[in-house]
Formats: sequence, C-alpha cells, structure tokens
Amino acid sequence: MVESAAARAIRLIDLVPYLVSHQGVSVKETASRFGISVTDLLKDLDLLFMCGLPGYTPLELIDLSVEDGQISIRDPQNLEAPRRFTQSEALILRVALSALEDLLPQPKREKVQKLREKISRLFSSDVPEDALFFQGDPSREKMKLIEEAISSGKKLRIRYLNPLRAERSERVISVLRVKAEPKRTLIDAWCDSSKGVRTFNLSQIHDIEKTNEPIEKEEPRGEESVLLAKVKVAPDSHFVSENQGQLRKVADGYEIEIFQPEWLVRKILAEGGLVELLSPGQMRKRVGELASSALVLYK
Repeated sequence: MVESAAARAIRLIDLVPYLVSHQGVSVKETASRFGISVTDLLKDLDLLFMCGLPGYTPLELIDLSVEDGQISIRDPQNLEAPRRFTQSEALILRVALSALEDLLPQPKREKVQKLREKISRLFSSDVPEDALFFQGDPSREKMKLIEEAISSGKKLRIRYLNPLRAERSERVISVLRVKAEPKRTLIDAWCDSSKGVRTFNLSQIHDIEKTNEPIEKEEPRGEESVLLAKVKVAPDSHFVSENQGQLRKVADGYEIEIFQPEWLVRKILAEGGLVELLSPGQMRKRVGELASSALVLYK
C-alpha cells in the first residue's frame, strides 16, 4: 500500500526527538522501532537532512550523520520534543474513545476506558471529565435490552408512540421476533394490554426496561384482532420497499395483515394515488371519501 505524505510527515516529526534521546542508535534498530525498512529509513534521514527553519542555509538545517550504521543528530531545529496533543485534539480523542468504548466487548472496553481516563487526566484544564458526556446510538441500546429480554425470557415495559393518535402509551410486551427491514426494525410481540400479537416500530419505542416477569407464548390471533387487506401497487414502489416484511404477493397485488385500519388508510393517502386499496370495501370507501374531501379544499 502506498504511504501518504501526511503519514510520512508525522513519522519524520516523531523520528527527530527519538534520535535526539537515542544518540548513536543503529539504523536497523531505528527502522524496526518505526516499523519501516532500512531503505525507507535512510530515505527519511536524507529528507530530514534538507529540513529546517526559514532561511534554509546550512545554519538553519537539521544536522545529522550516519556512520558505521549508527545515527547521530545535532541541532534538531526545535523538533527535539515529542509531539503533544492540543486541547482540541485531546477532546476529539476522548469523544472518539467514548464511542469506541460503547461498541467493544467488556475485556477490550476496560482497556479503552483506562486510556480515555489517562487522556482526561492529562488534558482536564479546559474540559473536565464530568463535563464530557457521550450518548450512544439509542436504537443500538434498545436492541441490547430486547436481545437480553429474549435470551432471558423476560417481558419488557415500553413507552410507545402511536403516530396516528399522537399519543404515548405504556405497554408490557413479550418479544417474539425481530424483523430488520431496509429502513426500519420491527418488533413482533405479545402485548398484555391489547391481549394479542402486535408489531412495534423500534424507532417509535421511546423508553424501554426489562421486567422480572416471564414472557408469554404467542397465542392464536382472534379473527377480530387482525384484518386482511389487499392493495394494488407497483413492485418497485416505496410502499412495497417500506412494508416488504408484511406484504404477501398474490395474483393481482399484495395482501397485508393489519391491526389498525386507520394506519393503512393514511398510508394509501400518503402515496398520492400510487397505491390502490382493493379491499376491504369499507376501508376503500373511506379512502375515497377522505381523498375527495382533500380535493375540495384545493378548489
């Protein structure tokens, strides 16, 4: 892989203070220390020999020599001290390490935590440790709890936003399965308050916590709890891609099981005529009435 100019420049800046503190170090040992070949190290030394402060006469250039395979450096031109992070760089590192800490398994997480705490102690004058707070991916944190509930066989207590009614309800659910779709994650679960299986959108779950109650097995759905609707829509439409986990292809369109008729009515209207509701007739009639009412307002 071709090395970038930035990576080489950083190595050169690190090389000078190392040579200052290790006068007479061998070429082979130095190359090994920086993870490069002897040939590449000699090229670096040739380049350093031409570096210095403005003026760039022999008096302002870095003076170094290689004799009998040993390196000596004189007059390092203000580069004798190792690089140090600025407060901004240290802050960026602390945030990045916090994010990394959230993603790693426990053994590796502890190592990252120690490194983050060390940087925090060294650079705490502007931003103290207590002032830095990192919030992980909410969806990922919710999925952790859901996976733990499934593996331990416990119920979950959630606060769920119903976008149709613009209200939040508290529910106790027994997770049955998780369905990952391209644009959303759906949770199939037995809902204690609804006394049936319901599908929840992960993004609409606002609070979630485990309980000590054992989960309930999936019970047969009563005919009154689920409604079968049929729609006609192009296979490459947004409606199909968004709901592909719930749609079943039939000869003249798709079938979909729904618990809230109003949800499908609003989805059909939102598609602006690209989706046709074939059945049930009562829902089809409601879509027509709402569409007609909306068109009257435009007149």
